[in-house]
Amino acid sequence: MTMNTLPPVAKSFFAFCKKCDADRYHVVLAHTTATSAKIKCEICGSQKTYSLPKAQTKTGKPLTGAAAKKREQTMNSRKSSHKNEYEMLMSNEGAATNTYNMKGKFEKNTKLQHPKFGLGFIKDAMSDKIEVVFEDEVRTLIHNRV
Repeated sequence: MTMNTLPPVAKSFFAFCKKCDADRYHVVLAHTTATSAKIKCEICGSQKTYSLPKAQTKTGKPLTGAAAKKREQTMNSRKSSHKNEYEMLMSNEGAATNTYNMKGKFEKNTKLQHPKFGLGFIKDAMSDKIEVVFEDEVRTLIHNRV
């Protein structure tokens, strides 16, 4: 999960601590700029400057101006096209609904009820994996484990 705004001062959030060499909760001590804050690890007490992650190109250069706007538009169009696919697949009344269990074996073109992700539709089934279209995204799940 990436953040696009700094957490409020005196609030805790999860970040990597170099001294602990692990993900730990840090408390925000102060905002130093609009994109960075001084934080303190709640475990070891080390302090560091946290900066918001920057959108980057494949070459590692930050996106700016028109490139950042175009990427945002692309992401939004992907979300809307995925939403359309999900709604179209869910409208299939003939498909049986099964409850997900990694030990179960599932077939292509069936509905699947997952305890965390909700209702989905199996788009593709391989011997040990299934590709399921959920409302928020397409996920690959394990199945047919004995």
